[in-house]
Amino acid sequence: MALHFSSINLLHPADRATARAPVTKQPSTQSSLPQQSMTQALAAAATAGSATPATGSTSGTASTTAATTPATSSPNFSTLFPVSATTTAPATPAAAAAPTAQSVFGANPWDTNPTGSGPTGTFTYNPYYFATEQTAADVASMVGGKVVEMNAVGGPSGNPFVQNQPNEMVQLANGALINPGLVASFYTHGYPQSMVNQMISNEVTNVSSGT
Repeated sequence: MALHFSSINLLHPADRATARAPVTKQPSTQSSLPQQSMTQALAAAATAGSATPATGSTSGTASTTAATTPATSSPNFSTLFPVSATTTAPATPAAAAAPTAQSVFGANPWDTNPTGSGPTGTFTYNPYYFATEQTAADVASMVGGKVVEMNAVGGPSGNPFVQNQPNEMVQLANGALINPGLVASFYTHGYPQSMVNQMISNEVTNVSSGT
């Protein structure tokens, strides 16, 4: 078939350039929501980075601080495992000191040098048989008696052996006599007061029964 060039509309060169030029798509002036969010996030990150730039001095300060910061100390085991307060048992009261003749009757419970005389001369009696007047008064108060003086160890009248000092004796309510010097001697053994009391009671019972 024959072509009729006259029927083809030839384009002017300028028109051909216009026709071949691609149509430039104008970008939308309104971004979608995801794009706006990403843009805002990038802007915030850029702002934060510019606000706190990492400089050499800051890095040096941080390094110095890390170097001078002491290492964490070891745990205090007294706080981790608290020790309960030690319970101290109450001290046992000390036993009462045993009474002595001096603590009960004074510094001199007995005559210091009781003597007697006989065919062979002067001799010395056992002081425990010769209580002082004060000791005799104290014993009389203990047993409910009264003090009387007599020659209790020299023997009956006419005996060649005589006392140079009388005995201070205690007469009980029933008339029986006890020697307070012997009662005072019960306190020389270191016995507790309870035992001494029993010994005094036995002495009163014995003299009262005539044994």
